[in-house]
Amino acid sequence: MARTTALQSPRICRRRWLAAILLLVALAIGGAGAAVAAAAPLGSAAPAGSSVARGWQKVSMPAVGSYFELYVPSAWDGTTALPLVVFLHGAGGTPEEYFSNLAPAAEGARCVVAAPKASSDNGWGLGNDDQIIAATSVTVASMVPVDPARISIAGHSAGGAEAYLVAYGTVSHYSAVFTLSAPFYPVSSVADPAYKAPIHMYYGTTDPNYATYGAYAALQQQWNALGVTWESDIETGWGHDFWPPLSMLLGFQFLVGKSYVSCTGDATHACLQQGRYRIALTWQDASGRTGVGSPVPAAVSPDSAVLWFFDPTNWEMLVKVLDGCGLNQRVWVFAAATTNVAYTLTVTDTITGKLKTYQNPAGQAAAAVTDTDAFATCP
Repeated sequence: MARTTALQSPRICRRRWLAAILLLVALAIGGAGAAVAAAAPLGSAAPAGSSVARGWQKVSMPAVGSYFELYVPSAWDGTTALPLVVFLHGAGGTPEEYFSNLAPAAEGARCVVAAPKASSDNGWGLGNDDQIIAATSVTVASMVPVDPARISIAGHSAGGAEAYLVAYGTVSHYSAVFTLSAPFYPVSSVADPAYKAPIHMYYGTTDPNYATYGAYAALQQQWNALGVTWESDIETGWGHDFWPPLSMLLGFQFLVGKSYVSCTGDATHACLQQGRYRIALTWQDASGRTGVGSPVPAAVSPDSAVLWFFDPTNWEMLVKVLDGCGLNQRVWVFAAATTNVAYTLTVTDTITGKLKTYQNPAGQAAAAVTDTDAFATCP
């Protein structure tokens, strides 16, 4: 287990714009490439149609001067997009020290795990650790189909602190956080205006961070003040570096059960496909009056919404965002309106920022929209 203490990983909590880093890292990886280590990976060979082995394998990231250990569950079918957990080791430790804890949890939660190596043995937040963490997610997604709405971050001790500092101090799009024996560091605000990732915290009652330094109590107060949803797993008699196997599994199940949702419906927007796609509509009638389309609350489902323009009892448009990944690797947009006023329908992927716009000219009966090539966001 990782060689950590309760007061390791001195770190300054700072806001870093991870989105820009991700772009730079993606470009760097595209040029330098990521290489699976030459040594034979632990685990069985992948089935036909997949080049990624099951079990553990070491993946080099020359662009950032580090590597990560990748675990792919044995039951993966080679095509289904899986949740990804990025796991950060404790200060003084290595990813390899966590193999026996991470593998059973990954199997039980049916997720991929990527455990990067920090740039320094003194903890996280030093050197180019931001780039290492960002590059890990980008590289995994280039190797294995990953569900982009279920990329979460976890860590032990100093790695746990780094996990929540990254998740809340940057616009990182992590869906959830899981910490084990983490020390306390202040977080003054949540950087992502659209989403506050929920956090699951584990502590043993003999861990100094729990029993002596009061990290658990301080973090509870911090999350409450920030409006972050939290839950905890407190195990009697356990210390800083060890925990019951069930605790790791519960933490992973918590992570994979959460999705990044940056869109919530309101009087002028509908949010479809688990909140990923935002629907907005503006209109202008023949007399020059303008307005917005409003969702009919009783007529909004996970993949479709009905909107009205002039009167809540006079419904004008049906919009559907459909998962067509199994047919053509695209998310589709369909719409039908019973109107001849000018309108602009905008559908936004809130994770990638990509949007599609559909317009109807004034005085023309609206034609049906059947865009089966709308979003190339399938894993």
